Amino acid sequence: MDDVLFFLLKKGGGRRKIDITTAELGRATRMSQQNASRRLRMLAGEGLIERKDGIIITPAGMKMIIEEYESLKKAIEGDKIIFNGRIVDGLGKGRYYLSIPAYRAEIKQKLGFIPYPGTLNLKLDKRSIGAKGELLKQEPIIINGFKTKKRTYGDLFAYPCRIDRKGLEGAVVIPLRSNHPQDIIEIVANVNLREALGKKSGERVIIEL
Repeated sequence: MDDVLFFLLKKGGGRRKIDITTAELGRATRMSQQNASRRLRMLAGEGLIERKDGIIITPAGMKMIIEEYESLKKAIEGDKIIFNGRIVDGLGKGRYYLSIPAYRAEIKQKLGFIPYPGTLNLKLDKRSIGAKGELLKQEPIIINGFKTKKRTYGDLFAYPCRIDRKGLEGAVVIPLRSNHPQDIIEIVANVNLREALGKKSGERVIIEL
């Protein structure tokens, strides 16, 4: 990231106009006043900052900063996806479906554990909703559905995960036929997650994939 642009960001230039002289900028970034002045002209010419009654980073400048941040974050963390959310009460459907022998057998075969009959439902923070879109781009483990004489049970997409950084492992499951809103995810594991985590509705949980 451009060191001058980064300095302006740290000073609050992404939110408001800031007053700073080229001499101050030069001292802060260890360059001459002349070079600091040249760099500001260059950033303004590229449309990354605006210099009028102060300095502010433009939307184009913020877009570039965010793109570089995401690129650095991915380079450091790899393809790790993290969800932050709060526990919410479900409708009991997870308990019903995870009590069905055919689903339990599929999960044991595909994920390596016998699921506790119930899911942990999380309401995602706003920033984590976008991560759900990234998750759906990944290749899932497919828990196959099945048919009975009375009805058809749909497939589940499963994504192995670590839960709340406590060594607990499970999987985010996304039913292909689901009425859940976009900001809700369900997690399955071989234990009652609320009890294992010692948490109740409204408390925060971090999911790492």
